Amino acid sequence: IDGSLYVARVQHVLPGMEAAFVDIGIPKNAVLYRGDVRYDTDDVEVGTKGAQPRIEEVLRPGQLILCQVTKNPIGAKGARLTQEVSIPGRFAVFVPNSDAVGISKRLGDNERKRLRRIVDAVRPQGHGLIVRTAAEGATETELRRDVAGLQQQWTEIDRAAGRRTAPGLLYREPDLAVRILREELNSDYRGVIIDDSVLFDQVREYVQGVSPELAERVELYDETAE
Repeated sequence: IDGSLYVARVQHVLPGMEAAFVDIGIPKNAVLYRGDVRYDTDDVEVGTKGAQPRIEEVLRPGQLILCQVTKNPIGAKGARLTQEVSIPGRFAVFVPNSDAVGISKRLGDNERKRLRRIVDAVRPQGHGLIVRTAAEGATETELRRDVAGLQQQWTEIDRAAGRRTAPGLLYREPDLAVRILREELNSDYRGVIIDDSVLFDQVREYVQGVSPELAERVELYDETAE
């Protein structure tokens, strides 16, 4: 469930641990630490002026919040959560309700400068963007298309969260095959051969959405026909 987004209900707030146990709709409660909590400063009264609020000042039992899993549950430990949501795409990571802007340090200085100019043009107001290494050589049109898709995805998630009255899953990261292609597929590849019709449809739809010029390179291997 790493990367998945949930509507969660705060169960217990533990001031001594600066953490909260949170129900995300699975058998084991997840954990949200103080450093991963987001809050509106206008809604929080802090005891000491200028100090960071304590966890009990921003969370209360029964409260519904939007969270993302950053670490899977292991053994007796529940999943770890954050309210700093991020949604990865082909070329960029969309950071809702943030002013964060970043560009992969793996890219050269000239490429980083070029991408920075594009980011300034395509970044939606009120949201942050982190440009991935895969964006090397990407055009403004490609980045704009990727960001528009991520923004639409976030809009749908946000609307769904507003309708929820109980904990539950809002968004799940795509299957491993799609995630691999999200990281790797570019024009250097002659083709992607898939021998499962259901997975083929999923991958073809994804590639059509993010890199339509590569969609024809996704091929179905039909063992019977072959």
